[in-house]
Amino acid sequence: MADPYSDLGAQDAALQERIAAAMEARCLEPAQIAIRKDYLSGLNLPGNARALELGSGTGHVTKDLLDLAGASNAHGLEPSPVMVARAKKTFGDDPRLSFAIGDAKQTGFEDASFDLVLMHTLLCHVPGPEEVVEEAFRILKPGGVLAICDGDYSTATAQIADFDPVDQLVRFMINQNVTNLWIMRQITGLLTKAGFQLGVSRGHGYVAEGEAAYFLTVIDRGADRMVEEGTLFAETAVALKAEARRRVSAKTFFGFMSYVSQIAFKPSA
Repeated sequence: MADPYSDLGAQDAALQERIAAAMEARCLEPAQIAIRKDYLSGLNLPGNARALELGSGTGHVTKDLLDLAGASNAHGLEPSPVMVARAKKTFGDDPRLSFAIGDAKQTGFEDASFDLVLMHTLLCHVPGPEEVVEEAFRILKPGGVLAICDGDYSTATAQIADFDPVDQLVRFMINQNVTNLWIMRQITGLLTKAGFQLGVSRGHGYVAEGEAAYFLTVIDRGADRMVEEGTLFAETAVALKAEARRRVSAKTFFGFMSYVSQIAFKPSA
């Protein structure tokens, strides 16, 4: 199965809704909020800065461009109509925020339109990520900031012992839903080729906490896809989902993935 995120707007509405719910769960986790705060704070934007998130999902990270990065207004561009509808429902009362359906490779914005462009867990899903990077360079003002954060997906795990079957669900889910597991190991080359100056790069460890809401969505979707492909019987998938939840209840669940952020700048004119 091809990564459904790579053409999310073309997926059926039920799948878009399920992915939207998972993204919302991830956005609201304190550990994920801490990652975004770590790399979005202190960007030193100019007054009245205009910001754009490419692949804005349910809008929670777009709002961070106001609350954490200090932009005066922020726009989210997202291919999924379901995601855009959720973002507008959640944040429609804030006049500083706007959301629209669009393509990160062809945004339609004029040259030098934004002070900040953000790609948060976007590029891993994009065939031809260099086209998105080049588009960001075009629409950024001279001296503008590009902020990128994505998973280092080969590190994703729920393993607590040898041959842990729950971990296989995570690995399968990542394999089915990520186009490029290595994007953040390749990002500096993409940025420098496009003309960006490199800024700070940071690693961010994410450990699932509390009810592990987001990691359970990963496990559930991995189990369901294995059933669809005939790898698991439905009863086995149910049992493995229950095992993950028993671990959460017993405080023995472990879920981990590392993220990497990279700040870059369009050279001043």
